[in-house]
Amino acid sequence: MRRFLIDDPQTDDRLYHRRRTRLRPVKLAGLSRQFIDEGMLYDRSKGGARIRRCSDRPLPSRFLLLDEVELRLIPVAIAWENGRELGVRFVGGEFAPTRAEIRRLTGRYYALVD
Repeated sequence: MRRFLIDDPQTDDRLYHRRRTRLRPVKLAGLSRQFIDEGMLYDRSKGGARIRRCSDRPLPSRFLLLDEVELRLIPVAIAWENGRELGVRFVGGEFAPTRAEIRRLTGRYYALVD
C-alpha cells in the first residue's frame, strides 16, 4: 500500500467524483475497534473520503471509520496525508456497529482506555 505526504490535496488521481458533504463527525478506530482519534468528514466519494483530524496522533495504515450520523463502520486505508488532513480509500463494505461499540466510541469518556 502506498502512503505518501502531499503538498496539494487538490491535485489527485481520483477514480470517483468527489462531492462535498455537510461536516459530519467521525471517529477513527483501530481494526480491534479501539478509539484512535476523532475528526470531521467533509468530502466523500463512492470510493473514499477526506477527513480533518483533531490531533496529530499517529495512525495505522488501515483502520475503521465510524460515521456518527449514519452509525456505520467503514474499513479504510490511508491514501494521503497533509498535516491533520487525510484522504482515505474505502477498502471494504460498511457495516453496522454493535450497541456496545457505539457506546464505547461515542459515549461519555470515549477517548479513555478501559
